Parts: sequence; structure tokens; C-alpha cells
Amino acid sequence: MRKLALLILLTIAVAAVTLGKAMGEFRDVSRSEGNIVSTGEFDIRISKDNSRFYDELRVFKIEDLKPGDTRNISFFIKNYGDVPIGNVSLLIFVRDIEDEVSPAEKPYDLTPEKGELSSCIIVEKITVNSKNVLNSPTKLSDLVGKEIKLFTGNLESEETLEVKITMKLAEDAGNECMTDSTEVMMKIIATQ
Repeated sequence: MRKLALLILLTIAVAAVTLGKAMGEFRDVSRSEGNIVSTGEFDIRISKDNSRFYDELRVFKIEDLKPGDTRNISFFIKNYGDVPIGNVSLLIFVRDIEDEVSPAEKPYDLTPEKGELSSCIIVEKITVNSKNVLNSPTKLSDLVGKEIKLFTGNLESEETLEVKITMKLAEDAGNECMTDSTEVMMKIIATQ
């Protein structure tokens, strides 16, 4: 019991000395407020001619194709943000449209309510900065929903990629796709 009383008395004495010192000395406080952490902008945009870039833009309209006709389209992708881009991919979606069934098409078109044009268009190549990224010529309809890797590396802020796509209406395309059209929707996806 005596040891306990002595221990309590010693604790009170140490606390009194410490409190007395704390209350009797000069003190100062410094503060740091308004510190901010932010992220950089991650942004890609597209252009027809490498001059003005947009988030959404129609980059081509091809009309009056005949079997065997080839068309080249091109557009540019730019890192419009300040964070480097590591990967750029392309996803293609199509909506085949049966504009009208002409008398020449009628005997051959087995699906007069549905267009067939995307299955008659061959994407011969897709080049990015002159490098072909498509393994082999492929029907446009077979590319639907498949990820096409356009770029892997380090695309710094303000750098651009030039994309060229060569499309051909198959030489054996028949009357089933006559007067049809297809809307091609492209989604360009960038990741770090």
C-alpha cells in the first residue's frame, strides 16, 4: 500500500512539473492550409485535317460505290490533355440500312428489311503513322465490336497519330447490297 501511495504521489509530482513547464514557457504555432492535390487532364480528340480537334466528329462520307471501288479515309487523334496516353484502341459498330429495294435488287435480296452493305465492304488495311495494324483484309461486318489496337507506347501531350483506313466494295458484291447504306460508328478509346 505504501508503494502504491508513493507511486501515486510521484505521478502527481511529475504531472505538476510538466504542466508547470508547459504553461510557463514561450510557444509558437505554424500552420499550413490550402494545400491541394489535383490530377491532370486525360483527353483525346479527333480531326479530319490535323488542324481543329473535336470530341465528336464525322470523319467521312463515301457515296456511289461500285463493286471493286476503293476509298481511303484518314483522320487524326491528338492527346489533348496533359497526361501521357499509353494505349489507343478503335471499336467499330455499324448499322446496315436498306434504303430502298430497287427492281434490280428485289430478286436477289433475301432480306429486304435489312441492309447487307457492311458484309460487302472489305477493310483492306488500317495504318497508324504508316504502320498497318490490321492483320489481314477483313469484312467491315466482322470488325464490329472487336478492339483494334491502334497504338501502344507513350503519346505525350499535344502529340498526334495519323490513322488511314482503306475500304473496298468487294468485286463480287452483287445486287443484294445495291442501294443499301451502312452507318459506321467509331469509338476511339485511350488509356494510360
